[in-house]
Amino acid sequence: MPKTLNQKQIEEIKSLLVQNKMTIESTLNNLSNEHVNLSEMDLNDEGDFAAASRDYITDVHIKNQQLRELNLINHALTKIEDGKYTGLCEMCDSEITIKRLRVKPHAMYCIDCRDYIEKSQVKKAV
Repeated sequence: MPKTLNQKQIEEIKSLLVQNKMTIESTLNNLSNEHVNLSEMDLNDEGDFAAASRDYITDVHIKNQQLRELNLINHALTKIEDGKYTGLCEMCDSEITIKRLRVKPHAMYCIDCRDYIEKSQVKKAV
């Protein structure tokens, strides 16, 4: 039977999740404040427009990634609040190591399952 996290470890993970959530929310807030509609910008030439477009596209990708991560963090926090957070892989029920959870506290999968999912996604994309 896989080893689940004890209450002290769950509190540690919860603290990391809350810290990460605050950081992401701050980043998203900053991106929203910096966002300016390209049509409202004073762009003098095609080079300026290209640079502004590139920056805008980069910001959109960052925002989308941050929103995905925020959803995963909220999922983990909800599981903790509901008393259902175990630190086990949601795919195979194997232990997610505390070392991995300290780096990525919102991890839902063990390394093996994560690798399997990523390889499956690459095959679908090709």
